[in-house]
Amino acid sequence: MSWNHRILAHKDGDGMYFEIHEVYYDKDGKPEGYTLDGVSVGAGSLDGIKWVLDKMKECANKPILLADDFPNEYNGT
Repeated sequence: MSWNHRILAHKDGDGMYFEIHEVYYDKDGKPEGYTLDGVSVGAGSLDGIKWVLDKMKECANKPILLADDFPNEYNGT
């Protein structure tokens, strides 16, 4: 199993909000789950913080996933 950071779109009344989660993948590389809560930036060192921030920035270049219809992609509507 592998994981990475991904942005998930969450329904909020008539709107949406976006949050970074850890998303977990099956052996075929398909998303199969995500952390219940969004993730914070934390590590045991400054270099660790920098690594986490870099990985979080990378997720902004990937499709946003729908939390309520996981793992379908958010299409902006």
